[in-house]
Amino acid sequence: PQNRLHVAKEVLTEFISHRVNDRLGLVVFAGAAYTQAPLTLDYGVLKEVVKQLRTRVLEDGTAIGDALSVALNRLRDSDAKSRVVVIITDGDNNAGRISPLDAAAMAQALRIPVYTILVGKGGRVPFPQGQDLFGNTAWREMEIPINPELLQQMAKSTGGEFYRATDRDSLKEGLQKVLDSLERSKLMEGGAMAN
Repeated sequence: PQNRLHVAKEVLTEFISHRVNDRLGLVVFAGAAYTQAPLTLDYGVLKEVVKQLRTRVLEDGTAIGDALSVALNRLRDSDAKSRVVVIITDGDNNAGRISPLDAAAMAQALRIPVYTILVGKGGRVPFPQGQDLFGNTAWREMEIPINPELLQQMAKSTGGEFYRATDRDSLKEGLQKVLDSLERSKLMEGGAMAN
């Protein structure tokens, strides 16, 4: 009964709640992309920002390349030892000025791994169209194209990984796998420094 955005917001809030000493930021995107929250340690504020996310605020579309470039711009000057981008999307790139593969090349040059999570199965899905006479959300069937190959290529070229989430549990699992991968890389860095 809950839409993809509602589930993603719940899972992201839970994800944020389990972080300690990680600066997190949030870039939102549809047909355009912008920074919703800059890198911060204030998880309370970040969770409130996630809670306030709404659909239909930005122009329609899926600007994956623009979203990645905005995130990279935020991370470019960060002195953090570990910098990563996690892209969560439910569609194929069909908007924006920067191609996803060009943005991935930028990430590769900056040595920032990109983890991609495709939410949903694509095809015909219910999509909110507004409200009916009684104030209830009106839905219509809409074709949502997906491109898992693009997301796989972006992740692989940058040293990240691709995950597919078809429900709440698999989205949580994908985010957990990102964290596990980061923890492994921190251990490897620590081990290399000890030698």
